[in-house]
Amino acid sequence: MLFKLFSTFFYLGAVTFGGGYAMMALLEHQLVEKHRWLSSEELLEITAIAQITPGTIAINAATFVGRRVAGIPGAIVSSIAIVLPPLLIVGTLASYLPQFFGQEWLHNAFMGMRYAVAALIAHAAVSMLMKGVTSKLGRALFLLALAILIFTPIHPLLMIVLGGSTGIALHALGIIGNKAEA
Repeated sequence: MLFKLFSTFFYLGAVTFGGGYAMMALLEHQLVEKHRWLSSEELLEITAIAQITPGTIAINAATFVGRRVAGIPGAIVSSIAIVLPPLLIVGTLASYLPQFFGQEWLHNAFMGMRYAVAALIAHAAVSMLMKGVTSKLGRALFLLALAILIFTPIHPLLMIVLGGSTGIALHALGIIGNKAEA
């Protein structure tokens, strides 16, 4: 099982670019659909927790899944496996990339990658929205939070705290119940 965890998270670390949200579709495919180590809801919860804890979504997911599947050794192996490929890639490229910085083809490659990463993030956002916001109340809260984020200078961390506080308040008022969806 440790080898399966290592190979899965090494693969994820090697083929995902653009940060946590850009890798959400691949995380979902590997962890939810292929290996069934997480449910879609658990992946959404890890994503939310990753916003308020140190570390990236990838490392938090690797640690959580590794611990669930194979205890502390699984958490360690999965966490190392997810960071090893980027470490090796960046370490290798760091010695060669500066000599190519002035090249137009490299600039264009980075521009193309930027667009692809933006598309991956948009895909993850739509997927999370479709799976995580399914009730009328949830849609209303989503639209309210989105409007606040777009039209005010509120810090995203404060929005997460407000979202959690809203969930607690709605539960206390009996509007949503245990494991209920807002």
